[in-house]
Amino acid sequence: MDKKNFTNSISSDDKSLISNLYDKIKLAELTYKPVFTNEFVPPNVWKGIESLQANFDVNIFSYGIFRDSERRILAFSKDEVYDYPVMIIRIENKSKFIKLGHKDFLGALVGLGIRREKLGDLVIDEGICYAAICEDIFDYLKLNLNKVGNCPCEIRLVDLNDIQQIKKNTMDSIISTTSLRLDCIVGSLCNLSRAKAVSLIQSSKVLVDYSEVLEKDFNVEIDSIITIRGYGKFKISEQTGATQKGRLKLLVKKYI
Repeated sequence: MDKKNFTNSISSDDKSLISNLYDKIKLAELTYKPVFTNEFVPPNVWKGIESLQANFDVNIFSYGIFRDSERRILAFSKDEVYDYPVMIIRIENKSKFIKLGHKDFLGALVGLGIRREKLGDLVIDEGICYAAICEDIFDYLKLNLNKVGNCPCEIRLVDLNDIQQIKKNTMDSIISTTSLRLDCIVGSLCNLSRAKAVSLIQSSKVLVDYSEVLEKDFNVEIDSIITIRGYGKFKISEQTGATQKGRLKLLVKKYI
């Protein structure tokens, strides 16, 4: 597969990123050594590249530390990859009076001048933030991250073996829909009419796997992450069956 076809096959507005990933794949093919990305990529990128596996002479792996990670590091290698250039940090809010959320921790990290791509998923568990990061920014974070908002904080590394039970805060629900078309899914998730769901889509308020989608008849795949501005973020986890009227029943996880 040539670079042009590869770039056009991936649903991403950042074509320079996709071009760079193609070069990394070719480098891995040439050197027979593992080649990694030095940043985390969103689902539309890693899913798209994994789907092109058959076109290359190296294996394509993705890893984000957490179970069902959304943002992941990519690795291109002939052999299985076990060591990725990533770490997991634990950020503890030392204030007993202020409760911090995901946006507070993310804001503090980005506020240090760190690009979002150097950070993977952030999971909040009992007021503590566990963040996947590229290993090359740990020393900088250790020296500079001492507050989240106005709250003093403590940061330390976590052993990767100790985070198996940490999972994102989600609320499960079952929705029914006539099909996997985007307008049907959005209508069911938000309890809206088809017309209002179409209006949300056409107003650029709906993203699928972090990519803006404007086509109402776009087919949503299982495991897709749907972000609807003003309503929240949802993962379409699995199809659980059908109703007596033939509507699809879907298990949905809403991030809270």
